[in-house]
Amino acid sequence: MIPLTVEAFATTLPTSCNSDDQGPSIVGTWLQASGTTEEFTNNVSDGMATDTIDANNFIRITFYADGTFDDLKSYSYTENGDVIVETSTDVGTYSVSGNLLSVAYDGEGTQTVEFTLSGTQLGIAHVEEFTENGNQKRLVILTTYHRQ
Repeated sequence: MIPLTVEAFATTLPTSCNSDDQGPSIVGTWLQASGTTEEFTNNVSDGMATDTIDANNFIRITFYADGTFDDLKSYSYTENGDVIVETSTDVGTYSVSGNLLSVAYDGEGTQTVEFTLSGTQLGIAHVEEFTENGNQKRLVILTTYHRQ
C-alpha cells in the first residue's frame, strides 16, 4: 500500500471547520477509496498497479485542526493458507497552501503533494522523478479518500 505521500499520503488548507470564507477543510477523518501507481521510464509507461481496498487493506487518515495528523495503514497477505493482517500507525504534522498539502511524518522530512477537495472526496497526487541506471523515471501515485 502507498502511504499518504502518502505511501504516501499525505499544509495550510483551512484547518478550522468554522470558517465559511475559506472553503472546505481537510480537517476530519478520511478513508481510502482507491489508489493507483504508475511508473514511467523515459516517458513511457511501465504499467499501472491498483491498490486492493477492503476491510483488511486500507489507509485511514485523520487531520486535526491543530496541524497534526495520524494515519492507520492496514494490509493483508496470505502465508501458508492463513490470512495475515498487519497494521501500523504513523503521526506527523501538516500544512496546506493552495492545492499543495505538505506532510511531515515524525522523524522524517517534509513531503509535498497536490490535492483536490470536493465535498466528501479528497484526492492526492504524488509525483516523484528520479534517474535510475541512466533512465529518467517518474512514479505517479493517485489516491482517493472519502470523508468519514
